[in-house]
Amino acid sequence: MVAAACLLPLLSVTVFVLVESLSNGREQLLDAQTATAEVVAQVLAATLDDNERMLGEAAGSDRVQRLDATQVGEVLDQFKRARPNLYGLFLMDANRQTVAFAGLDPQPLKTTPTFITAVDRALTLGEPGVSNKLTTPDTSMIALTMPVHPKSSDDGMPVGVIGALLSVDRLKDTVLPFVRGDTAIAVVAEGDVIAAQGSTLDDKTLSASLEQPAALAKSGKVGAQPYADPTGEVHLAAYAPVPGAGWAVMVTHSAPSTYAPNRMLLERGLLALGLATVATFALVIVLGEWIARPLRELTDQASAITAGDFSPRAAATGGGEIATLGAAFGEMSDRLARQMHDLEAARAAGDANAAALRDLNRRTVRLQEDERRRIASDIHDAVSPLITGALYQARALQLSNGRHSPPEPGSPSDEELEAIGDLLARAMEELHGVVFALRPPDLDDLGVVAAIERHMEQVRRSGLGCRLETVGEPPDLTPEVRLAVYRIVQEALHNALRHGGADQALVRIDATEGRLRVTIHDNGAGFNPDVAARPTSLGLLSMRERAAAIGASFNITSRPGDGTTIVIERPIDPDQTDAPDAAPPMLEPIGLGEGVAYDLGVARR
Repeated sequence: MVAAACLLPLLSVTVFVLVESLSNGREQLLDAQTATAEVVAQVLAATLDDNERMLGEAAGSDRVQRLDATQVGEVLDQFKRARPNLYGLFLMDANRQTVAFAGLDPQPLKTTPTFITAVDRALTLGEPGVSNKLTTPDTSMIALTMPVHPKSSDDGMPVGVIGALLSVDRLKDTVLPFVRGDTAIAVVAEGDVIAAQGSTLDDKTLSASLEQPAALAKSGKVGAQPYADPTGEVHLAAYAPVPGAGWAVMVTHSAPSTYAPNRMLLERGLLALGLATVATFALVIVLGEWIARPLRELTDQASAITAGDFSPRAAATGGGEIATLGAAFGEMSDRLARQMHDLEAARAAGDANAAALRDLNRRTVRLQEDERRRIASDIHDAVSPLITGALYQARALQLSNGRHSPPEPGSPSDEELEAIGDLLARAMEELHGVVFALRPPDLDDLGVVAAIERHMEQVRRSGLGCRLETVGEPPDLTPEVRLAVYRIVQEALHNALRHGGADQALVRIDATEGRLRVTIHDNGAGFNPDVAARPTSLGLLSMRERAAAIGASFNITSRPGDGTTIVIERPIDPDQTDAPDAAPPMLEPIGLGEGVAYDLGVARR
């Protein structure tokens, strides 16, 4: 890599010089070819113009305009003798029938599309026409046509066509003076080679590769295009249009990169550059090995340190800065070894403290729930009998007052006794709700789903529309997990009602794919979790702690105005599920005359 980096500037400059030389040679060659193509195109245009002027003179003859076969033949013979480069002259009427001809008979050419096109151009458009290459068994030619207009006609439509058959060999003689060395010149039209001069040309190759130059030449453009001959050698071709003919003159020459002298020079230069490169690489490899061995030893030490191997190693060979660097590596390895030992000890202590904190949190939650159960039991044993007895006495007084007529002075009226009974019944109902909130009996008896449904009935009476959805069969959970899920749902619904101002809430319990996922969503005012999730937010802190205590993730998604979504999720571990705890007694109805009260379902002491 070092050798390549060192040689890169030299190689870049050498390649740049070679490329620029080839590019300049290419541009110069194309400029010369383009100039030659334009000159040849002008010569061909002058040749065609000269023959067209001759045809124009013949078309202006009275005998030609009368289409008299006897007299026209003499005119055609005269012009034929004056133009020995012509194979023949012919005259056709408006129906394309031959009136007379001198020299070669045009009859075999009437089925050739390019000949028909040239004749039709003169008859229909009234303009001179030029065909492409016409081939007979004996020779090759092109046809030039000129419309014949009668002097007495007013509509301007031609009455016939006079034409000349021009030798292709004469066109080649026109091009020949411009051919030099490897240069070749071709006259093409619509992919056909009309005339060509030069030893490097192949008619089939040109016909296949010159469709685009011919099409561009017909549009009057001058340009260039490379092509490959049958041997694979690349040539540069410049082309120019022949005005008024729809032809193109193409001048070709071997590309500078394939031209023999240039190729030999290029090959020798590349060979010398390659030998110099190999020698430089060999020298750099020898010197590099001598320099790189100590660096590889240091690299091995660094790799071992990265992999956690801090064992002592021999100092790296070499002197000067490499020896200093090796000593620094050894000292760094010793320090890292001591730090990693201290870090592992701190990590083990941290894990132990985290486990202790989790255990303490579970114990705290368990003690808290035990205290709730004790308080609920005390309320049931101490307060519930008093309220029940007072309610019995109120009902008894109401019944006894009904037997006195008139009532004794100072005795309470029936309305007052009924009001006292109602207050005592409401107190009993409120007491039942308080005890249920402290420790819902459904949580142990029927499971967490039934307990949440019972709690949602109470929440609905407070104005929050609640809905419970379950997906999958709810699994048996440990008492700690059941209690944590219930308390988190209870706190979330409380926050939605009291703080969020929500009127709709959804609780979804999803027990699929081996995971328990509980989602609580409300349409309340929402809040910013980053601001609300501070240490003083006891509700959120309590939910997070309960989720952490059972190994569940806890996520809050909320935004002011968009409601709140709370999701807790944990795996359903069969090892952490068991049968429910021993359930406290079920609620027992207690007859109270006209009404019914309920035992609060808490074990009596």
